[in-house]
Amino acid sequence: MVFLGASSQGKLSLFGIPYDSTTCFRPGARFAPDGIRFFSENLETYSPSLDKNLEAVRFKDLGNIDVPANPEKMIKTVENFMKNVEIPIMIGGEHSVTYPVVKSLFERYGSLTVIHFDAHADLRDEYSGTKYSHACVMKRVLELGCNLIQIGIRSGTKEEFELMKNSPEITYLPSPKDLPEILKSIKTPIYITIDIDFFDPAYAPGTGTPEPCGFSPIEFFETIYKLPPVKVVGFDVVEVSPPYDPSGITQMLGAKIVRELILKFWG
Repeated sequence: MVFLGASSQGKLSLFGIPYDSTTCFRPGARFAPDGIRFFSENLETYSPSLDKNLEAVRFKDLGNIDVPANPEKMIKTVENFMKNVEIPIMIGGEHSVTYPVVKSLFERYGSLTVIHFDAHADLRDEYSGTKYSHACVMKRVLELGCNLIQIGIRSGTKEEFELMKNSPEITYLPSPKDLPEILKSIKTPIYITIDIDFFDPAYAPGTGTPEPCGFSPIEFFETIYKLPPVKVVGFDVVEVSPPYDPSGITQMLGAKIVRELILKFWG
């Protein structure tokens, strides 16, 4: 099974990381890569909003990475995989899988701005006995030296919100509407990570840690369409958990996000 429109050529490499070993509430995100691919078959290749077609974009689907359950070993496995990937389009998996992809890109480019759509801050230093939990992923990203734009965060500890609002490396946006203007001044390469629980559970019930009072797909896509020309070097969609959405609307949303971001930045 491959994602809609994929071929065997191109500098864009789509791949899945079926991993949810540090999930702190409800596991199941390991089923997302294949679930999102399956629902991509229900998409058309053409985006009327962008007037672009996936048939004109060369990208390959490399399948899923076989990763071990141990977080440290998972990170090493993904880093080794990334040596042969030019522009990653990654489907998680829980959010911890973002870290080795970002780490590889930061080491490649020397600087990186990470745009983080999420309900949760993910800024804990340690959770459930590991520093590589999905609840710690953005803290690890900060430690690399990345700048971080966090959007839609509405859940976390008091300490996480204090760090988010007071750290000079973090730009905190309660909603996505101001992102297009902010990106006009960003000169570094950009990586985008989208935790599906950024969206309200009414639109994306299939996730391990649903959080009420989120955003709609319309708000998200309208923001993406307005983004100025920037150097995006990869993106991911994480925390989709198909067992909690037998209807498939969450997987379908994930597939459309992948299509629209490919077309927005490389179409």
